[in-house]
Amino acid sequence: MKKTLSLVLFLAITAFGSIANAASVTILNPSASPTTHSFTVDFGTIVLSYESATTVNKITVVDQIKGSGGQSYDNIGEKIETNFGLAANTFDDESVVDDTYSTYKGDISGSVKTIKSDLPFDYLSIHLGGYNAFFEFASLVAANADFKITVVSATKGGGLSNYRAYNSGLSPVPVPAAAFLFAPVLLGFVALTRKTKKA
Repeated sequence: MKKTLSLVLFLAITAFGSIANAASVTILNPSASPTTHSFTVDFGTIVLSYESATTVNKITVVDQIKGSGGQSYDNIGEKIETNFGLAANTFDDESVVDDTYSTYKGDISGSVKTIKSDLPFDYLSIHLGGYNAFFEFASLVAANADFKITVVSATKGGGLSNYRAYNSGLSPVPVPAAAFLFAPVLLGFVALTRKTKKA
C-alpha cells in the first residue's frame, strides 16, 4: 500500500512539474537580428520577430502574467529576476525610476512596434495579449535606441499591449572616460620610474 501511494505521489508530482514547466519557453543565444522565433506555451503558440542593434542573449516567453501585481513594473521585474536567475531586488522600484525617466514603459498596440526607452536597459518585457516575452541583452541598449518587435502570428490573443524596460545596474565605463582615468596613473608611474633611476 505504501509503495502504491508513493508511486501515485511521484507520478502526480512529475506530471505537475511538467505542466508547470510547459508554461515557459527559453531560447538561448538567438541568431543575429532580424530574426524570428516560435514559442509554444500553455496559452498557445506565438511567433515573434525582432530587430535590435544590441545582441540578445536570451528570450523567454511565458503565459500572460495575471493575479497579484499583474502587469505592474515591480511585479514584472520580480518575474524577470526569477526567470533569469537574478538576485532579488536587482531592479529599482518604479517610484525611483519614475523620478528620472519617462519612457521606460508604455502601452503599445497592433502587431508591430518600435520601442524607444530613455532608460538604458538590459532587460525588456513585452506583454502580448496571452503572453509575456522577456529579453535579456548582452550589454546595455542605449537610451532612445530602436528595438522593433513584430507579432508574426499567435494562436490566441497575441496583440501588443505594453512594454517595461529594466536596467540591472550594468553600466560600462565609456572608453574615453576610462582613458582619462588611466592616463594620470600611467604618467605617475613614468615619473616614479624616472625618479628611481636618477637616485
